[in-house]
Amino acid sequence: RGESEMIPAAKEETAHLSIIPFIFVLFGLFMITTAVNLQVPLYTLYAEQAGYGKAATALVFAAYVFGLIPVLLFLGGISDRAGRKPVLLVALSFSLCATLLMIVHPTIQILFLARLLQGVGLGLSVGTCTAYLIALYPEKSSWIPTFIALCSSVGFGGGALFTALLSFQYVTLAPLSYWIVMGFLILTIVGVFFFVPPVQGDADKPMMNMPTFPKGTMPANAAIAVAWSVCGLVISVLPAQLKLNGYELWVGPALFLINMSGVLMQPFVRKMNSTAALLAGFICLPCGYGLLLFGANGGSIILVLAGTMLAGTACYGFTYLGGLQLIVERGKKEAARAVAGFYLFAYLGLGLPSVFVGLFADLFGTQVVLTVFFLVVLAACLILLMSSVRQKQK
Repeated sequence: RGESEMIPAAKEETAHLSIIPFIFVLFGLFMITTAVNLQVPLYTLYAEQAGYGKAATALVFAAYVFGLIPVLLFLGGISDRAGRKPVLLVALSFSLCATLLMIVHPTIQILFLARLLQGVGLGLSVGTCTAYLIALYPEKSSWIPTFIALCSSVGFGGGALFTALLSFQYVTLAPLSYWIVMGFLILTIVGVFFFVPPVQGDADKPMMNMPTFPKGTMPANAAIAVAWSVCGLVISVLPAQLKLNGYELWVGPALFLINMSGVLMQPFVRKMNSTAALLAGFICLPCGYGLLLFGANGGSIILVLAGTMLAGTACYGFTYLGGLQLIVERGKKEAARAVAGFYLFAYLGLGLPSVFVGLFADLFGTQVVLTVFFLVVLAACLILLMSSVRQKQK
């Protein structure tokens, strides 16, 4: 390879690029995030079939965090060296394998393995897609975090909703949604392979690039960990509480609303200062979680959905996009590693609390543990809110 191939594309080289590569890279991230939560509405069913409780459901949910965290930690900047395109293709292939496994053998044991594969795929793609688009379309770099946040948010919620909608009438262990997503993953791999130009890596960059945390970004990292911990509970533990009133499949629409309310908030967040967006998130998150908890305990699906929408404005709106904008602003020269650091905190928040809450829910009851966790979230948001206000006054 010539030396010119080893550097990201320059502005004059990318000015003539059509919108097609842009669409395929974004659609690649969308399909990976869609596949991640595809099985969520059926978690309780898989666990019951194997005779397991809430701790097992939470552990299976968190399995993809176990696959994802090592990738973010040790391979956060792999595409800096190996090139963006091969890494994205490998990520899509992991998602494809995970979906295929669940079609062939839909059990909770295989779901654990599939979740690990999904985690690796997602870990490889999050920083890579952001850096890929910035390299291909440098003139649009300020807009790219918005597109990344939009696609991943719709994907995370869309997969669960898709399976729930196809399962309301007839519940099966391997619904049609699995087959359709597998088909689209194959088409996306073909599209990226043939229609997206490569952006080669830099041979001098180390293969194992640890995530970077640009100065002044720790409040954003802590905020996304707290926000996504609520998301994790909605996915892993809440279905068992909803099942008491026959609403377990409603976790699909609930997860979709968490994502979509955040997406609808993103145009407003984009006009806000990133610090102001984070402050708004600290207020909306505990209010939304409190409302959905009250609804789940009282058997009101309307309150559950209203609470998920309010919490979602923080999870995927104020806290997510506000934080992502701050990260990209501060770490532009090392976008892949800085974004990997942001997602590292996000997924630690998403996975770890769910495992402990699931374990304690089996011991002390779901309602008690979800209420205690509400107090933890409230305290964390108040601490972050006060420290951010103090920081602003300095």
